[in-house]
Order: sequence, then C-alpha cells, then structure tokens
Amino acid sequence: MPESAAAHLRSVSFFRELSPAALHAVALRMIPRSYPQGRILFRVGEPCRGLYLLVTGKVEIYRSTSDGREHVIHVEIPVQPIAELPLFDAGPYPASGRVAEDSELLFLSVDDFQRLYREHPEIADAVIRNLGRRLRHLVRTVERISLLGIPARVASLLLEQAERAGALRDGGAFMLPHTQGQMAQLLATTRESVARALSDLRSHGIIRQEGRQVELLSVAGLERVAEG
Repeated sequence: MPESAAAHLRSVSFFRELSPAALHAVALRMIPRSYPQGRILFRVGEPCRGLYLLVTGKVEIYRSTSDGREHVIHVEIPVQPIAELPLFDAGPYPASGRVAEDSELLFLSVDDFQRLYREHPEIADAVIRNLGRRLRHLVRTVERISLLGIPARVASLLLEQAERAGALRDGGAFMLPHTQGQMAQLLATTRESVARALSDLRSHGIIRQEGRQVELLSVAGLERVAEG
C-alpha cells in the first residue's frame, strides 16, 4: 500500500516536490477508504479530523443557507487534497464535503499530519504553497460570481477547466467534470442559463461540444467572452 499511496501523492502538486524520504513517510500513514455517493465526509463547523486525498470519484464542497438551499463552492476531482486548511489553524471545517459519486480516498489523521510536518518541515512548506494556490482560485471564483455576467462566468469556468486538463490551446479537448446543473451551482445561476451560454459559444464557433467533451476552437474568442 505505501507504494500505491506514494504514486498517488506524486501526482499532487504540493507533494510532488517532496524528497523520497518525506514522501515515503506520508505514504506509510495514509489510510485507504471507500465511500458511496452521497456520503458526508465532514460538515461545516465540525473539528478537523485530517487530510483527505481524492484518488477516484468526485467530492463536492458546499455551504447550506438558513432556508435549506445549498451552494456548491467547488467540485474536487482526482487527484486532489481536500480540507487541508483546518490542519493549520486548528479551526473547524469552513464548509461541508460530500461524495458526489462512488469514490476512493486516502486519509491522513490530523495527529499523523502534525507529527509529519514537524519531522519533515518541507511538507508544511509544500502545503502552504498549495494553500496560496487555493486562495487564488477562491478569489477568481468570487470575481466570477460577483462581477461577471452568465456567459462570462461560463467561459471563465471553461478556461479554468481546460487549463487544469492541460488543454488550453486551439484544438485542445477535455472532459467537463460537471453536469450543467453542477456548473449552475458553481456559478450561482440556473441550468438553463448555463445551457444557453454553452449554445452561444458553440454557435459562434468558439467551442465544439459532444456531451461533456469540449474542444476549444478559439481560445482567444473564449478569453474575450470571459472578460465580459
């Protein structure tokens, strides 16, 4: 199991730069867990239990309003760490996490994590760099929702997904990790508005789409739409 865990860790940006000794130390303490769709990993306000690493499947990070509505903040896809912020400030989970489809995760308890980063300071350095990337992503999300119209929000999300898939170029193709309904939750709009925006992008020759498969025909055109 440590070899398998180490292979997954190497695919995560903030673990990839660790020394072999530090990587092996983390892998030894990772516990494999399987969760069915709909399983709640943690709820907002609960004390942090540890670090989750999503290996297969999807996990939704969301908040609920007082009237029972949910807003999905983002959807995690493999291979990504989940809920690492409370590991550092000893605070509660700032949002809830739910398994969106049957998933395999690796789990590192908070006690093991604290022991590891004291023994291997490079682990803490790597996670802090990742938190910086997370903050930048959050800022982009807030800007997208508060400042942009629906077509610009959709275009911005497509650019982000293409970049994450290594397909940000004319002719680049990638699979959307979200349904139109999930995109609507992420962008604080309706599924119908997302569908119209995607249809407009297709009709203007900016993207080609078959189901969730998207091909970028004009990155420059998509960037113009994303700028609003």
